[in-house]
This record gives sequence, structure tokens and C-alpha cells, in this order.
Amino acid sequence: MSRETENALLLLVGVSTVMITVGGAYARYVKPSLQPWLLAAGVILTLLALASIVGDIRRGPVSPDLGDQPGDHHHRPGVAWVLLIPIALLAIVVPPAIGPQTARPTATAGQTDAPRRPFPPLPDGRAPELSLPDLLIRLAQDSAGTLRDRLVTVTGFTMKDGNHLALGRVVIICCAADAQLARIDLDGPAAAAADGLPDGTWLRVEGKVPVVQIDSTSRTSPVMTISHADRITPPTNTYSY
Repeated sequence: MSRETENALLLLVGVSTVMITVGGAYARYVKPSLQPWLLAAGVILTLLALASIVGDIRRGPVSPDLGDQPGDHHHRPGVAWVLLIPIALLAIVVPPAIGPQTARPTATAGQTDAPRRPFPPLPDGRAPELSLPDLLIRLAQDSAGTLRDRLVTVTGFTMKDGNHLALGRVVIICCAADAQLARIDLDGPAAAAADGLPDGTWLRVEGKVPVVQIDSTSRTSPVMTISHADRITPPTNTYSY
């Protein structure tokens, strides 16, 4: 691979990284807190490539006297340029968000051996909003009973598992490679009304988690009894963190 090709690849990687970071497509790959580091990496790669290109221009063309040596092995120059195609597509084509079929399921609230500890009280209000991962973690580890007799609001997409309607959310720990599926089964009158909705419909639901489930010995999937469900537009970033 020639220096020109190496510099072009490095420049394209740097520019592509900056583009997807500034444009927001990076959130398809990593969690938002990594944005500054990703942007810094893209800028550094771009500057390195430009510095190398400027240096080569100042040095001028390579002398023919420094040409091929016996036994040198060469590839057709067009092969190296093929490497530019996937890098260019990275900057142009935004992949769809990971769906429930791709993400691996997480352990349910009762299927964890994590030690229990008191969690801070829920925010004030009639039905404070919790992320689905936060709800499941409280179910699994909270020893203070902060969910007991409390109405909460949760957002996610619908999933059908046999005769059960569930609310799901794809959770990103660090990057898309470790995506996991968090889910909770839905019950109650509002769940029956939403049962006919197609999979992947986004809902904002209000309900309570029955007290009997706040037990570390339970091995069943958690159930939320919902009293209200609103169909909503999918969020710009469908992942939870």
C-alpha cells in the first residue's frame, strides 16, 4: 500500500468519525457520554493525516533510484482503494437502531444475585418517570421498598411473547456490541386494550409493580399492572443507558 493510499485512508477515517459524531449518528454505535472522546479521536486522526500529506508534498516525489528491490511483493493499487468503500459508507449510511431480535436478553428482576441495598426515594409527583432499566434494577436490588404502592411512568416498545404483552427497551452499556434487552410483562385493563397493537409500538404507560415481586427469591419475569397507556412517537434515540 502506497503512502498516498495510507494517508487517504487515515484522512477518511478521521473525517468520517467527525461527521458521524457531529451529526449524531454515533449514538447508533456508542453511548452519548463517549461523544467528546470520539470527536477528539476523529480530529486527531484528521490532523495526523493532513500533517502526513503536507510532509509528503514538501519532500517531493520519491526518487526512482529507490525503486523496487529483488523479491519485493506488490499488490494491484486498486485493491487498496476498495478499503475506502466501507469507511465512506460509515459516514453516509446511518444503520437502523438495534431491535429486540438482535439484542440479547438481560436477567429479569428476580434472576440476579446482586446484593440488595436501599435506593433513594422516587421523585415527587403522582407518577414519576423511570427508565425501564432503573425500574428493573430497583425491583432486583432495592431493600427500601421505594416502588411499594407507587404509581410510576415507563416508556418502551411493545413485545408479544405468546399470550403475554411486554414492554421492552434496548439497553446500551458501552457500545452497540453489548446491547441487551430489558423487558417487563404488562397486566391490567390498559394492557388488555393495548394487546392488539403491533410489535414495536412505542407506549408511555402508568402503573404499579405488585409488592409480591419485590423478592430476591422470585424466578419469574416481573409484571407491571398498568392503568393507563398512551401511544407515542418513537424517540430520536431509542436506546436506554
